[in-house]
Amino acid sequence: MAMGKLVMGSALIDYLRTFIEAIEYKLGVEGVKEPELLTKKRSVGDDVVYGPINVSATLPGNTLEIWTTPSDNMESEEKKDTEESNNELGKVAVVLGAGNQSMLTIIDVLDNVLRHRRPVIVKHHPLRPWLAAPYAIILEPLATRGYFSQCEDVSVDVTKTLLSHPAVKHVHITGSFSTAKAVEDVLQKANPTLSSSKVKSMVTSELGCATPQIIDDGDYTELELLHAASMIACGKKSNCGSNCLSPQVVVMSKQWKQKDLFREKLLEELKRQPTTPCYYPGSVDKNKSLVDGCKQFGSKCTTIVAPSVSEETAVGEGDHVVLVECGTPGEEGFNSQPLLVEAFGPTLSIIELDSEKDENEMFLANVVVPFLNNKDNIFGSLSCSVFTPLSKGSYERLEKVLSTLNYGTVAINQMNLFGYTASAKGGIWGGHSLETLGQSGNGNIGDLFGIIGKNSAKVVVYGPSLETKPPLDNASPPPTVVLDIVREFVCTDSILKGMGNALALVISRTFYGTLSYLPIVGRFVGSK
Repeated sequence: MAMGKLVMGSALIDYLRTFIEAIEYKLGVEGVKEPELLTKKRSVGDDVVYGPINVSATLPGNTLEIWTTPSDNMESEEKKDTEESNNELGKVAVVLGAGNQSMLTIIDVLDNVLRHRRPVIVKHHPLRPWLAAPYAIILEPLATRGYFSQCEDVSVDVTKTLLSHPAVKHVHITGSFSTAKAVEDVLQKANPTLSSSKVKSMVTSELGCATPQIIDDGDYTELELLHAASMIACGKKSNCGSNCLSPQVVVMSKQWKQKDLFREKLLEELKRQPTTPCYYPGSVDKNKSLVDGCKQFGSKCTTIVAPSVSEETAVGEGDHVVLVECGTPGEEGFNSQPLLVEAFGPTLSIIELDSEKDENEMFLANVVVPFLNNKDNIFGSLSCSVFTPLSKGSYERLEKVLSTLNYGTVAINQMNLFGYTASAKGGIWGGHSLETLGQSGNGNIGDLFGIIGKNSAKVVVYGPSLETKPPLDNASPPPTVVLDIVREFVCTDSILKGMGNALALVISRTFYGTLSYLPIVGRFVGSK
């Protein structure tokens, strides 16, 4: 609960502060300086790179950049928004709420209303009807001005009726590839005179990915291997893998001499970090079907049993991570099944790419990038992580990899989930625009400074070296009071006010905690 409040609060405050900064700069408000992200600009080959700037106040030592590449096939988002505002007065956008994370839908609302100037109706996901109450409070200024309304999920037929209304001219969805296609089908039937390409342009979406976790070759210390394994395990086991950015495919060199040691570390972390039940509808059955198919194929599949996330929470066999050994592409016994679908659950696979013919010893650029950019090999282009040791030198040597790897977010020595965090600071979040199949969606959120224009783009998040302890660990989450104190600092408009709120919170918790130990008062406080 406390982590959820912090995540939603920090995402909201970062998005709104960045939007205000961008609009004030664009309008030429007196005294407003050029945003930091725009002042830091350099060229890397044909790419223009903006940044680095800090990802978040809660992530010291982590920075982001936006890499843009000229593209003849891209249309400016600003141009499309102007055409919409000129031609679609009286029309609305429907945001179909996400079922797995509470903050996603509210950011989708802000992005549509503030960035794209679309009045929004939210249809909440059936798993999260309770979001209507806090959204009504938070978004009350938009609602009173007619820019926001919301409704609960009733049925598929009612949702289809909503989408088919003539006032609906845009739909944004966070979900699966199949659901996005179903939405397009509904819009096509409701608008039979429109071409399929026009209907497709009415839908923006943030979909899934068989998210790669790329292990660079080289000499790692045991601590570096442990921290890389810890971040992969944490990402995989968060929300039982039901996240669009959940790690799914560990990619490493067949010739890497430390691959077996890394496997040991990964297994240890998957056992140490607790298991969360798979609550998302269909997740257990989908992953069971995937694993059963891999077993029938002959792949080694290992269920990693771990303790539950809490003593009160029961977990079953289908909730634990299953590690699938896929082998090496091009060799007998290679299993591509776990690479070609989004698991959206507790399946994690390992592939070993053959780098024996890589005479220049550039495993990432010469072997990994071509493999991952080919969507016949792996599903989606939303985000990925690259782990690399200190022994190989500075991050500057990765510029060719960063330029050519076609994923919407590339995280270096960090969890790829922070690519979403970056979207609230001027970055973007979405599938890579050169991935023309749309497996990870269409469009993006963020780009509050209007950097992208007609360019294709990606966000690069730089973490510290792997010698640094990862920021998240499911086995040892920060105490609730610490998360609440951080929230008070992050979500207030001044450090002094944040300190006051944090102090009041500590005093209140201490007072009621003390009372709870008194025999009579303790029973009363406990009953509350």
